Order: sequence, then C-alpha cells, then structure tokens
Amino acid sequence: MIKTRLRYCVYDPDPRGNPRYYVRKKGRKKIRIFEKFDDGGNITEAFMKAYWAALAEIDGASSPKKEVPREDTFDWLVDQYFRSNEFNRLELTTQSDKRSVLARFCVTAGPLPYKRFRQQDVANSQLKRKATPGAADKLVKVLRALFNWAMMQSPPLASGNPATGIKKLNAASEGFHTWTPAEIDKYRAHHLIGSTPRLALEIMINIGARISDAAYIGRQHESGGELRFTARKNRNRKPTVIEVPMTRDLVAALRHTKTGDFTYLVTEYGRPFTVNGLGNRMREWCNAAGLPQCSSHGLRKAAAVIFAENGASAPEMCAVFGWSKLETAEIYIRKAGRRKMAINAYARLPDSNKPKIVSFSVRENESETNRGKNHGKSATKKRNGGPGGTRTPNQAVMRRVNGLGRYCPWAPCGFEPLESVAFDGIRRFPRRTPEIPPAFTSLTNR
Repeated sequence: MIKTRLRYCVYDPDPRGNPRYYVRKKGRKKIRIFEKFDDGGNITEAFMKAYWAALAEIDGASSPKKEVPREDTFDWLVDQYFRSNEFNRLELTTQSDKRSVLARFCVTAGPLPYKRFRQQDVANSQLKRKATPGAADKLVKVLRALFNWAMMQSPPLASGNPATGIKKLNAASEGFHTWTPAEIDKYRAHHLIGSTPRLALEIMINIGARISDAAYIGRQHESGGELRFTARKNRNRKPTVIEVPMTRDLVAALRHTKTGDFTYLVTEYGRPFTVNGLGNRMREWCNAAGLPQCSSHGLRKAAAVIFAENGASAPEMCAVFGWSKLETAEIYIRKAGRRKMAINAYARLPDSNKPKIVSFSVRENESETNRGKNHGKSATKKRNGGPGGTRTPNQAVMRRVNGLGRYCPWAPCGFEPLESVAFDGIRRFPRRTPEIPPAFTSLTNR
C-alpha cells in the first residue's frame, strides 16, 4: 500500500493495475472509497466527502444508521440471504466475494421490487458491465444463486429465476493462462531448488493443488509417501478428500527448503501464508522470473494438461484434482486428444526426401487444360488398374499380396504361399484350382 496526501488514506491498486483507495486506521476495519481521487492534480470534492464520512465511521463519531429495508425489494432479499444458513456455510472468501458483488448491484437496484425483475432486466444489467465481461458474468452467476435460494425457501420468496438462461459475455475466454513446459522451466531456472518460490511451484504442479490448499498443506498431511488432505473449496458443504503420491521433484524440494511446523510454505518470518498473501507473493515471483502472464491457477491447469496428455482418464483426473464433475476433466482430455491427432496427422506427411505420392486415379497423358479432340468412339486404353482395369491400382497392396501368396480362406494367415509366379510386366497369381484340405474332403464325402 502507498500513502497518499491525505492522512489514513492509502492507495492499493488491484492485480490488474486499477486504482483502489482505502481509509485505514490501525486496529480498525478499512473502508474503501469508490469516488474518483484526482482531477487535474486536485482531489475531487466527491472523494473528500467520502473520505470524511469514512473517518467519521471508523472513529465511531457518526456511524451511519442502517435503515430497515422495505420488504420485497432487492435490499430486503439480499439482507435475508446474508442471514441464511446456506450463505454462512460458504467459505469466508466466497462470502466476501458475493457481498461485494451484491453490494455494488444494490447501489442502484436495491430499492427496486425483485419480484418484477425479468430475464431481460438481468441481461441489461450484464450489458451495462460489458467493459469488464468477467465481472458482468459474475453478477449473473451471483444473482442466479440468490434467486435459487429464494425459490427453495418455505414459503418460496420467488416464483422463478430470471438469471437462468443468460449466456456469458466472456464465453470465448479460456480463463487463466495455462503454463507451458518452457515457462515452467524458465521459472525453475530463476527460482532454484531450496527457495520458497520453487517449493510453491513444486507443490502446485506436482499435486495439482489450488492456492488455497497449497497455503495450508504441511507435514501432518503426509502418510506413507502420500499426501492426504481435504480440499478447502466447499469443505463445509461437500468435503472432498484428496490422496496423491509425493513425487520425486516434490520430495527433493521439501528436503532442501525450510518449511514450517504445520505448513510447508512460510513467510520470511516463519509464519504461514494466508491465501491472499500467498497469491500476492506468487504474483511477485512470476514477475521476477519474467512471466507476468502466469498465475498460480495456471499451474493447476498445466498439471491437468500433463495428466491428460499422458493418457489419464476422466475419473482418474477427478480423483487427483478433486473435481466433482467428469465434464471438467473431459475438457482437458479433448484438448490433449486434438493435439495428439494434429501431431499424428503431420507425422503422416511424407518427408522431403521421400518420392512424391501420385494418385493412380489420374489417367495417363491427360491434362486438365490440354485435351485432344476425339470425334470417334472412345476406346478404353489398356491399363493395369483403375476403372476398367483388371488389378487393384494400389501398388503397396499388390506388393504385400504378391509377397504373401494366393488368398486361401482356410490357411492360418489367409494366404497360401506361391510356388511360382508368372511375370509379363506385372506379378500375377497362377491360375490353378486350390487343393481342398483333408478336413474339408472328409466333410464332402459324408
């Protein structure tokens, strides 16, 4: 955080560089100011008004009185949702994220009756935020969860969900950048074995851990050469236990790196990382390695790609990464399959030193631009293959067949070796009647 010209006001930009200002006092909860800070070198009047209000709220001199929201408005529905058991069972980070999204939405939509909210209204709210498509799609997702909760109450607080069926604006995005093998090698070359940045990478890439899991995994989760832990995501609603073996790279990194008592990853002061703190440090470590496009979640995606390209099945990948849906694993498997098929397709192309393959379906001495006129009857030219011919035009098949011998249905390999062949420019089968084996002779004499 960077101090500003105002006392207790700090500048803390988000990971994308967008400006954020907070009023912060030691031992008190910080308050964010959303108004514009600077206008031609001067602090705006709106910002100063919000600044003094935030100071007054922190000092408790004039804490704003919360008005009881009117029933059947969005303010009332959101307030009921925040008090529900379903919301309080969510992770604290998830609760904070949803509170932030719904608070911004209720700034304008709070006094409106939610029961009259239609699907077109949700689509319009999404389009207002098209400059940030990720935030627009998140609003639709949070509203969908809000109305789903309202419909499940007894009695139901809503008869339908207007957020259902809204398509994503950010559907074409692949999300976080997936690390490539070259980027992983570059990170390892910059952060050598024995450092905390290197250990963080080895934990995430070798066991496919989320950053929330990597922040709290420690020695207590080791069991007979394996790591056994409960995924932090949805652990209060749908706990998922993950058991994975400890790879050689991970064991080597742990052997040469200073770790904590209960967590592998610790700060320079020997304290465990928070999830947000580890995310911020991972951002710094990637930038230091010259990888500003990479992130911690991209490592988890890179681990999934490695498993998929090595033939892991969808259930196997779900067991490793803790996914509850096979469709998630099949996304990576399909991508890996397309990559393999593309490589195989190029491998079938002839090398430059191989003879050019010519199609045998093209007639000899015939050109598409220079065809001689034939006013008489057309006579089929004698040839050894193609339409009107007597032999297959595929010379590779001919060589294989002639090398084996004559076709024989009762022979073990399907062909009978030839004793002699006649050559008149083309290898041909000798015309002779096949001998019937004794087993078939006995059957015909009955």
